[in-house]
Amino acid sequence: MTAPTMLEVKILGKPMRLSCDEAEKDALLNAVALLNDQIQEIRESGKIVGSDRIVTMAALNISNQLLTLRTHGINLDELRGRITSMNKQIDTVLNDQEKLF
Repeated sequence: MTAPTMLEVKILGKPMRLSCDEAEKDALLNAVALLNDQIQEIRESGKIVGSDRIVTMAALNISNQLLTLRTHGINLDELRGRITSMNKQIDTVLNDQEKLF
């Protein structure tokens, strides 16, 4: 088992140190980017004032998006698995094509 990785990120413009497994690093960085995008979008709208309220609204927006995906029958883990399987099939076909030349 590997030691956790420490990541330095910024959320709401403030530095934070987060710990995660190396295998989860990209997913965590993507989550931070999504949260920061939502925060920026809410800030730019000018409708909500205060860091706490902005972060809460961003979290609610992201939660709503996730629940909307789930209620429409999309299982993200299943979708990722299908994409991985399709990528493997594409790689196999491309490798077979390269052998022809």
